[in-house]
Amino acid sequence: MTLVLPLTIYAQDTYKIKGIIKDNRGEPLIGASVAIDGMDLHEITNEKGQFTLAVPRRNSYAVSAQHIGFKRVTRTVPFAHIGDPVTLVLPDDQTQLSEVQVTGRSETQEARLQPIKAEVINTKAVQEQPSTLVELMNRSAGIRIRQTGGLGSNAGLMMNGFQDRAIKNFKDGIPMDYLGAGYNIALVPVNMLERVEVYKGVLPTSLGADALGGAVNLVTKKSLYRYAEASWEMASFNTHRASLNGLYTDTTRHFFIGADAFLNRSDNNYKVDVTVTDHETAARSEAQVRLFHNQFTNYYAEAYGGLTGLRWADELRVGVTWFRINRQNQYGSSMSQPFGAAVSRQYSVIPTLRYRKTFNRLSLDQFLTVSDIHTQQVDTVRGTYDWFGNFIPSPSRMGEVSANGSLSDITFSYFTSRTNIGYHLDDAHKLEVNVVSTNISRDGHDPRGLKMPETGQDILSLPAKYYKFVGAAGLQSVFMNEKLTNNLIGKFYYYNTSTINVDVWGTALGEHRFVSNSNFGIAEALKFALTPGTFFRVSAEAATRLPEQDEMFGDGNFHRSNFLLKPEKSININAGFRTEKRNAYNLEINTFYRITRDLIIKVPVDFIFTQNKNVSDVKGLGVEADLNVNFTRWLRANGNFTYQDFRLFDTGNQLLEKARLRNTPYFFANLGANASLDHIAGNGKLQLYYYFTFVREYYLDYIPKSQEPDGFLGLWGKARLDAPNIVPSQALHSVGFTYNPVNERLAFGFQAKNIFNTNVYDNFRIQNAGRSFHIKVNYTLR
Repeated sequence: MTLVLPLTIYAQDTYKIKGIIKDNRGEPLIGASVAIDGMDLHEITNEKGQFTLAVPRRNSYAVSAQHIGFKRVTRTVPFAHIGDPVTLVLPDDQTQLSEVQVTGRSETQEARLQPIKAEVINTKAVQEQPSTLVELMNRSAGIRIRQTGGLGSNAGLMMNGFQDRAIKNFKDGIPMDYLGAGYNIALVPVNMLERVEVYKGVLPTSLGADALGGAVNLVTKKSLYRYAEASWEMASFNTHRASLNGLYTDTTRHFFIGADAFLNRSDNNYKVDVTVTDHETAARSEAQVRLFHNQFTNYYAEAYGGLTGLRWADELRVGVTWFRINRQNQYGSSMSQPFGAAVSRQYSVIPTLRYRKTFNRLSLDQFLTVSDIHTQQVDTVRGTYDWFGNFIPSPSRMGEVSANGSLSDITFSYFTSRTNIGYHLDDAHKLEVNVVSTNISRDGHDPRGLKMPETGQDILSLPAKYYKFVGAAGLQSVFMNEKLTNNLIGKFYYYNTSTINVDVWGTALGEHRFVSNSNFGIAEALKFALTPGTFFRVSAEAATRLPEQDEMFGDGNFHRSNFLLKPEKSININAGFRTEKRNAYNLEINTFYRITRDLIIKVPVDFIFTQNKNVSDVKGLGVEADLNVNFTRWLRANGNFTYQDFRLFDTGNQLLEKARLRNTPYFFANLGANASLDHIAGNGKLQLYYYFTFVREYYLDYIPKSQEPDGFLGLWGKARLDAPNIVPSQALHSVGFTYNPVNERLAFGFQAKNIFNTNVYDNFRIQNAGRSFHIKVNYTLR
């Protein structure tokens, strides 16, 4: 194994060590761990086996390198000779200790190997591609992101039969509710992230939320010494996406300051197939039109700073986040009625505080935030629009979405505290406690909105408060020289809400009510390793999910409130097998079973609005498989599929008994290929890639089991019902490339998505964009 170390001056009294790590056959080692002994400096090698470390001046440096399957080697490099080539030979080690095997993996690799099942999406590997996070996640086994339109539309996550808020979203381990709509999986650029961890079923104690079907943890980039990065993407439909990240750390590494910002903007004026109505004759006909009132703009910026590496704090970080969203509303929950003037806005300024410290065996991680998120809906046009953009005056109307129109202004106030405490009882046992406490209130007004029929009071001015507490305690234990790992987790859930519930027309449903509920839960996750790369994994839990504030309060726009929602309760069982051979292949197969009471799903209401409702009894099972193969050093391929069969039971209705869960895909698959070519026009690097996605037809509403296709598991054949209730099968193809002309600092990307211009239908059968072209430029300064 060879390690070559050139030295360049980086700043006053600061130097940059660069290197490349290879095995004894001359192959670069991806994911090798490189460190400077005695200093808190370490790096993971990239896909070329390269790394960069910024170091202060010292008399000498002990440079160590290690990787799974190799012995750890350290070489002392005097400062006077640090610019000279250094060669390290790392012999193979088939009997390497488990401790070395762990530290030889990147954090992304480690997350895949935990007892609790996680689908890990390495965003760093694709950050130069003009791909969205939604697209990356949709290429993973068991995951579907359903959108209600183009860029900026609502994105709901579906995973292993659960959907939407049953899957909790986190940013660096913190629930993301406090960020409103300003930061989510549909908006955040992949450049901002180190990786995405998707947990299926049981959650780690450190997350400790009341998710029912799993969680998504967006892990932001780890701090480098100093860097700046910028990207810009331009695409069809006048789409622009830009991001800017920067970090400065002083030479002592005790002070840091940085900023992250991004912009999303699109006209979303793609063509759709709709049913148009002649406003004079009321005749209905099919037509293809271009969306004309669908623009979306989102600004996001976060500034942060703090202290690190002090006796009293490993990290003290203070941040301030600002975001603003401007959205034109072309349609509601379906494409049955167009709008041409209604708009909505959301904005907020959010301070955050995080403190982390390890005291020998004890660790503490505390996060606090308080925020007011302002949501506005403007609907004041006196008339309606047709799908061709023609305005039809109607003096009796005060708005187009509703006859009375809207000038709503709502404030959602949040206070969130997350406390995590860990304690290592010994080398084999770790105790962890996690507590998340959230206070939410809603206050607003709408002079044109719904009123209480009895009193004439604005329904948005009615007091609405929600408190939620989720506590988790877990014990992680390792046995048999780390071959057996066990996680036992207990949870406590409590919530209370205080408000008057009203229907979509403003009619009060009872008196002012105070509701509270509490439950206990338990989870067990077990992993048994046959070899370092082959293991079995099984988990089970009795879980409860409390309704989220937007499910109960609504969003102030097209999603209506429902304070009668009941918590979901579910028994979840997961079992899986994974095996891998370094630099050759990895295969993973997982199965899951769910039985859920009072499942919360989002359904259309009156063709315009949506509302969350409970579904009494749902059960089902599924299987997913994922295979990645490295054919050569430059050619890789991957494929996965997911089949899930979730159905209603004990309905008391012969037509609904054993019907598939509505608006839920039951089979989808992905294929991909990636080729890397070096030494293009000198030192250039070219990456070519192809992606294929298939989604089997599914049903917008419940259909009798007897009306389903006759084919095996419903995988072929046609349903025996009218087409409007069917979301048709879809096969999408995309191709692209990235090019680094000189080094990895500058990259150009191109992608053609949906190259055959297939009609794409998604959540609630809303049509998404057809073929589109994207270019991206990415530049990094370190």
